[in-house]
Amino acid sequence: MKKTAVAGSLAALCLLCSCAQTAQGKLRQAVYDTASAYHLLASPMPDVMADRVPGVHLNTVQKNLARQTSQTVLDALTNLEHAIQTNSTVTETAVAALQADFARFSTCWAGLRAGGATPAGCTASTSVPSAAAASPSALPTTTTASVTTGKN
Repeated sequence: MKKTAVAGSLAALCLLCSCAQTAQGKLRQAVYDTASAYHLLASPMPDVMADRVPGVHLNTVQKNLARQTSQTVLDALTNLEHAIQTNSTVTETAVAALQADFARFSTCWAGLRAGGATPAGCTASTSVPSAAAASPSALPTTTTASVTTGKN
């Protein structure tokens, strides 16, 4: 009986692992990895914004820049996570835009916390267009997600 249960569990695990080897599985994993990195990096934001971190003081402009870059990442994550939950296709373009936004936020946030001049990454918007900008008709009408529905 134990061998049957172990074999069944092993078969289920193999099926789950094989799913992550598809293009969609890899894109979805990239979204999850970026979400984890974002949440880890952004976790001290509330304390920094409230001036509760010794040695780190941001002026109003810097706080607004940090909020904007953070919100850009959060919006992209929310849209992509919604697409994953509804089993919509996640595009490489949307994931690349998310990763570019995260890189911009990471550079901006690290620079702001280090003090000194505002990093260049805090000012310009991401240069990677989102799928929403490229093809708004391919998106669900209820969201402005950077994803399209269709083939896997």
